[in-house]
Amino acid sequence: MDHNIEQAKNMKLLLGVFEHLPGLKINFHKSELFCYGDAKECEDQYTQLFGCAIGALPIKYLGIPMIHRKLRNSN
Repeated sequence: MDHNIEQAKNMKLLLGVFEHLPGLKINFHKSELFCYGDAKECEDQYTQLFGCAIGALPIKYLGIPMIHRKLRNSN
């Protein structure tokens, strides 16, 4: 998504509607938000809007870092 707070508000609204239709739940407090480019300056606004934490690279899946090279035992 482009760096636009209004589009982000619309996305949050759309995700809220998605939650209510099938009765599912989106765990925003367990999610991470990654901002790049100009959006990096407004990370605080996006985290307050979505209620997510700021993510860091490398991305972890089930506690294992997702990296492009071969995993070692130390990872």
